[in-house]
Amino acid sequence: MRRIAAAAAVLTLAALGGCVSIPAVPAGPVAMGDNHAVVLSRPWSDISALVPQRSKKVRVLTIDGPLLNRLYLAQGIAAGEGLLKPVSKEQPVPVFHADMAPTELVELVSNSIAAMGYHRVETAKLRPAKFGAADGLRFDIKAQTDGGLEMMGTAEVATADGKLYLVLYLAPAEHYFAANLPDVESIMESTT
Repeated sequence: MRRIAAAAAVLTLAALGGCVSIPAVPAGPVAMGDNHAVVLSRPWSDISALVPQRSKKVRVLTIDGPLLNRLYLAQGIAAGEGLLKPVSKEQPVPVFHADMAPTELVELVSNSIAAMGYHRVETAKLRPAKFGAADGLRFDIKAQTDGGLEMMGTAEVATADGKLYLVLYLAPAEHYFAANLPDVESIMESTT
């Protein structure tokens, strides 16, 4: 665990040395686009600038550092768009379609996690959830980093007015996932 914390500190210092702004996001409502929002129960840091592959409609937040936990907030992804920007024509990324079935939405999220560089992405415990008034899905995730670190996650995905909304939390299985899970569940329950 000390190696993970040290690596996170190095990455954070490198970002700060490179003049990347990491703004604080205070506790309270966070707009999710098109009249939707979530409520943060505590302050987070916006590390979106450290994740260049993300779509411009995806914010990435952390509490402990980019390698220790990430909260992805997809804010109204339109049909034909993805959670990630394509790296090249040879490496397309999964894209959202307004008529996707619930299982296809889960595949979109898991394939996007794989496109982020995670391996052995597995989803489990699909269950209904609400994103404001919209019907959605909640599910759990397991994955591995390139270095073999076990990651755990949880996601809530829904479509509303033909757009995709997602709250996705990923963190190392050892300590960090469970440490902030109550905050993440509070965020998921707060969706409007």
